Amino acid sequence: MNKAHTIGISIILFFSAFACAARTDSTTTALGNNEETFVFTGMCPNGEPYRLVSYQKNVGALSASFYDYDAPVGKGTVQSDSAPKVMAVRVCRKFAEIINTHYWE
Repeated sequence: MNKAHTIGISIILFFSAFACAARTDSTTTALGNNEETFVFTGMCPNGEPYRLVSYQKNVGALSASFYDYDAPVGKGTVQSDSAPKVMAVRVCRKFAEIINTHYWE
């Protein structure tokens, strides 16, 4: 089992109820040949649904973690090293500030 699979399995185990992970080949984000995408869906505490798409993308010479989200906070894309469980809590809050990892750049 390679490192990417180990990380993916860990993410799935940490994710809360109603979450599911699946490899997808087509998303609204253009991915390279070797990246993996995980889709997390569920219900927020207020009863509204959320959807997170977690993926790695090469930025310059480095690989960075990104999320596409559609949730009570709105729709968008953010670069973040946060765990999916943390992001799910953030996007479920209507007035949460969702910022990029390196927002000062």
